[in-house]
Amino acid sequence: MASEGADGEREREWQATLDAWGPPHPAGDRASPAMWRLLRLAAEEPVLRALFPWTSMTILHVSATGDFRDYSGEPFPAIAASTSGFLVMTHPWGRERVVLDTADPAAALACMLRLMAGQEPSPS
Repeated sequence: MASEGADGEREREWQATLDAWGPPHPAGDRASPAMWRLLRLAAEEPVLRALFPWTSMTILHVSATGDFRDYSGEPFPAIAASTSGFLVMTHPWGRERVVLDTADPAAALACMLRLMAGQEPSPS
């Protein structure tokens, strides 16, 4: 029963994230459409859908626990979306940790999923 609750909570978080980034986008907002394209594809990925989504600025993060204030034990990569493309970063995230710079959100997600293969949050 507890896992059904967690599943429902993740689903609600994904839906809230999609709703928050969905159109219509304000005039002149060029970053939100890129983030929206990324999120729509991410929401279709079972591996990502099994985690909690978290966005900050125009960066997609995922979390096994949903506790975004304490993500140090979760080594998951992140994707930054912008008008010029998508940057996949390894944890801890930052420009110096970029492993892929692409204009294709599907390629960014594929890279993220490859980096996540076999990864699990540390028990701490």
